[in-house]
Amino acid sequence: MTFIKNLIEYFVKFPILANILIGLTLIGGVVAMLGTKKSFFPTRQDRNINITVSYLGASPEEMEEGVTLKIEEAINSIPGIDELLSTSSENSARITIVTLESFDIDQIYTEVKNAVDGINSFPANAEKPVVSKQKQRSTAQWLALTGDVDLNTLKTFAEEVEDELLSFEAISQIQISGFPPREISIEVSEQDLLRYNLTFDQVANAVRLNNRDISAGSVKSNVEEILIRSNGKETDVNKIADIVVRSDSDGRKLLLKDIAVIKEQFADAPNKSMLNGKEAVFVEVRKLETEDLEEISKIVNVYVSDFNAKNNAVELHMTWDFMTLLSQRLDLLTNNGLIGLGLVLLSLGLFLSLRLSFWVAWGIPSSFLGMFILGSFVGLTINMISLFGMILVIGILVDDGIVIAENIYAHFEKNGNPIKAAIQGTMEVLPAVFTSVTTTILAFTPLFFLTGGFEFLKDMAFVVCFSLGFSLIEAFFVLPAHLASKKVLRIKKENTRSYKIRKVLNNGI
Repeated sequence: MTFIKNLIEYFVKFPILANILIGLTLIGGVVAMLGTKKSFFPTRQDRNINITVSYLGASPEEMEEGVTLKIEEAINSIPGIDELLSTSSENSARITIVTLESFDIDQIYTEVKNAVDGINSFPANAEKPVVSKQKQRSTAQWLALTGDVDLNTLKTFAEEVEDELLSFEAISQIQISGFPPREISIEVSEQDLLRYNLTFDQVANAVRLNNRDISAGSVKSNVEEILIRSNGKETDVNKIADIVVRSDSDGRKLLLKDIAVIKEQFADAPNKSMLNGKEAVFVEVRKLETEDLEEISKIVNVYVSDFNAKNNAVELHMTWDFMTLLSQRLDLLTNNGLIGLGLVLLSLGLFLSLRLSFWVAWGIPSSFLGMFILGSFVGLTINMISLFGMILVIGILVDDGIVIAENIYAHFEKNGNPIKAAIQGTMEVLPAVFTSVTTTILAFTPLFFLTGGFEFLKDMAFVVCFSLGFSLIEAFFVLPAHLASKKVLRIKKENTRSYKIRKVLNNGI
């Protein structure tokens, strides 16, 4: 306590130190606040690894026995795995690995990929497993394309929107949805099969054998290595139509287009996306942890207006903008802050001193500015959770300042010495104020250790703890230094209007 008292006396006797601290807080806080990125929810490192396997024509039971169980057996003993979640469905299987935070996810990913690649007993027609780490992304906006055009035209416009939005430096993640996957349909009638004395399997084998990539090894010499590979897989309908189904002895060839109708179309899926009764294609704009929601929102809103001005056939709708909700929370915080400042200035100004109330009210913005300075070192963003923490803490930020200022004013009324009143008034209530604030800080400390999907609450803990911690610094050192000034604490003359107003208010209380 002696050290704290000496430090408070030093600040009181040399108020320039308090002014330097205010200047550093203003400059550093404003710079940090302007550099703080905005997001709807806090981003966190994803601890999941996904394994997907496609096997066309397989039932869920076949996927479970032939793929899922084999992968689970191969990776089950890898250290660092907390949970395995698998789904076996028709034509595909998906395994999600939830990893422990105490292990390096990159190392686990490498071990999982090596284990899966080492499985050589998958069904012959199953595709190669795809192992991927989830990249942390969040949705910024949802856009919808509608118009009196067919689905293929809507998809074409959506791809144009995707390319144009990705051309902006601030946007790197776009996802298009609302339509089935594209497929190449080969339809052969029974009449044509009978006419050419063919079976369906013969046609299928002709397509399978003539539309694929084949690797034939390599040829090595002392100076070079030549890879032998045939790239014969086509996705062009016209080239697939020229596949030879059968060659006769006289040199005549029966092509696929002679016996089949070949077309590229959407898969026959039992789903459809609608907006206001019209068929729609949706464009999801996503953001990475390093990208700013506000910047993306401004770009997308301007682009939507420009797109609709240039196109009459289709219309691009902004169906959901997460920045709108964030702005509403920011407005709520701003209104609460202004109301709080006004109430502090009004109440303390009426009963004590207007200058005193100003320095007490300074505790609200200074605590937030200090919080932004500290938050810049831990990657804090302005999001719904951190704003909730600010709204939660804004009502108690000036409590310590009010208690200290009122006690300093009471000591000044007794001895009439501003410097002595500032030191004695602060030291008298310092243990109680410190205990009350640290109790609140300790109540939020457990949020720093949450796991299992609740890590985003750390942002609220950062805001509350950093703001309250900085409010203590402001209340113990900056506030007494300024209240010790004779311009702030001075004896009121009995014939002044302010003295009479305060006398009436005090008598009323």
